[in-house]
Amino acid sequence: MAARAENFRFEERIGSSRLNRYETSFAPSGGAYDDWLTSHSDYLSAAIYAELPETFNASNRDAALPAAVSSTLGQEQFLIRVESLDYALGDLGRSLTDLEHNLAVYGGVRTDPTVAAGDAKAFLQKVCDSLNRNPFAVRPRFAAFAQELEADIAATDWTTRLRDRLGLAHLPPTGLFGPHPVVLMRYRVKEVTHRAKTLNADFPLAVPTVLDAEPYEIFHPSPKELNYGRTLNLAGAGDCDQLASEVLHLRIDYSPGHIWKVGAITGRADVSPSRLTVLRSDHLVCVQLQSNRDDFGVL
Repeated sequence: MAARAENFRFEERIGSSRLNRYETSFAPSGGAYDDWLTSHSDYLSAAIYAELPETFNASNRDAALPAAVSSTLGQEQFLIRVESLDYALGDLGRSLTDLEHNLAVYGGVRTDPTVAAGDAKAFLQKVCDSLNRNPFAVRPRFAAFAQELEADIAATDWTTRLRDRLGLAHLPPTGLFGPHPVVLMRYRVKEVTHRAKTLNADFPLAVPTVLDAEPYEIFHPSPKELNYGRTLNLAGAGDCDQLASEVLHLRIDYSPGHIWKVGAITGRADVSPSRLTVLRSDHLVCVQLQSNRDDFGVL
């Protein structure tokens, strides 16, 4: 709970008009923590979990990404996102092995006389359709830049590496289902920009703030001097270069061409209260150094 309160005190990117709407239209009914959780949830449902979230309109201009991202060169950059497959595979009654096999056939890596490339594509489309309609599909999407994470993506233990680099502690293996199946999606910035134009959004990508998702200890605001958010590295922030740039963007519908890799998270990250305190403390030092802001996060 203390970390969640810190995040609100550290946040620097919320403009006055957005903050005023949050505080007046979604004021808690009482002074208890649960009252605030309820009001914050109401705000998310009304303003964020929508076709055009408030995140991408003029009231959140302070959190918009720099112009370089929307330049001709920036539009060609690849974004990546790790998606949970538990809902999709359960929805379709298929296994991760089925998905791996069909992806290999679709990509021409494997030949199978019993599975045509067209059939493999059709199966992958069903997976994408399920991801597009799952209960969490209405939310803006946290993502990172593929080029920044090339070494981790290419590693045999890429699922563990990305879990740590991107702070994905909410995707642990379970006693009931075992390893947590995930898919790595890859798409260009220009695909998100196209979606933004169809919705008349003021901009397509933003730095995540505390008003864009549920309160979460593994999220940490970044100083306004940094162009992007910074993920909390679950492996430890001893090396400040291991904090990945983090962005939030309008949701797009996935298609088979977006599926890059599939795998499973087999280990559970240590995010015990004592460990998380250390991780957040080290992370704060790193963003202070990166932003040249010794005063950031000092209460």
